Amino acid sequence: MARKKRDITVLLIGDHQDFDTYKKINIEKKSFLREGFEYVTTNYKRVQKINTPKIGTKKVIVIFCFPFAYWNRYIEHKHYKGFYGNRVFYKKFMDFWNDTKRKIDRQLKGKVKIFINPPYPNAVYRDKVRVINKLAKNRIPQPNLFRIKKIHSIQNRLSKGHQFFLKPRYGSMGKGITFLSENDWQTNFILRRGRIISRKSDQGWNFNKVTGNRSFLRRILNNDFLLQEALDSLILKGKKVDLRIYTFFNKVIFIYPRKNKTDKITTNITQGGRGDIRVLKQIPTPLINQSIRVAQKTSQVLGINFAGIDIIPQRDLKKVYVIDVNLFSGLPKKKTFNLARCLAEELGRLDDKNKLRFK
Repeated sequence: MARKKRDITVLLIGDHQDFDTYKKINIEKKSFLREGFEYVTTNYKRVQKINTPKIGTKKVIVIFCFPFAYWNRYIEHKHYKGFYGNRVFYKKFMDFWNDTKRKIDRQLKGKVKIFINPPYPNAVYRDKVRVINKLAKNRIPQPNLFRIKKIHSIQNRLSKGHQFFLKPRYGSMGKGITFLSENDWQTNFILRRGRIISRKSDQGWNFNKVTGNRSFLRRILNNDFLLQEALDSLILKGKKVDLRIYTFFNKVIFIYPRKNKTDKITTNITQGGRGDIRVLKQIPTPLINQSIRVAQKTSQVLGINFAGIDIIPQRDLKKVYVIDVNLFSGLPKKKTFNLARCLAEELGRLDDKNKLRFK
């Protein structure tokens, strides 16, 4: 049964290349209409051309999906020769969102609106160091970050049992990661005749051994990469496990456990990991509650309305750590949990309680 008619339009902006978030939210158009919202969708090309569809309501909720068309054409394009996830990526992404903000404000002039999420955090939180520093100031537990550039210093720590991840500062989806332990170095970059090559798609970033390859390590360290402690992952029934926790207006709306084989480097779905909701029953309740509190505080500190926050419970079951914050996190399969419908229902509840702050 439809709720009362609201003077609010939900404006979804995305690209048809986004077969995940944009498609899944768009399929749930009826859920937004059932909650009493008007519903309009458009793409970034129309936004750039100042051609957004007309909106009749005074209030607008803007949902940004990832700008795949722009990203694939101007940032991570097939002719790109540099490292994946470097500062060039970041600068172009910043420029895109600054331009998008100006054009959206122009097209929605006279409207009061809420962005989920605003263009500014969409851009700046692509920088992992910025996120890490902000969470650290608020004492949110994370793996230690090291500012070491000398190979012999790293190898000295490795010999003492330390393990590290080298991650592209402006990357995502587990792409461009290197793992280091004393006798095991692995990367999912391609090494070909001494050259380090980025793959040209989101898939296929498979890990390969580079143990002892100091030339490779030197080149990585001299670029936009961060060196972070590798934690002992929670192991359940022979699988390493972490949690993707979805927050919406600082409320946890879904917890999606991810798992992979213990010899794999990450649990990212793009890296061969799998989501498995049944794993939640195997994790002690106090650890789940701790993860929820940390995820909620993370979203509050960063000032973001919707995120997928990746949390790793440590193997000793004592602490949990934030390992990544995703403003463009993929949605789980509909049969697992209809997150798009949940977003529509949560927006309805927030408006019923007058908790949506339009500006």
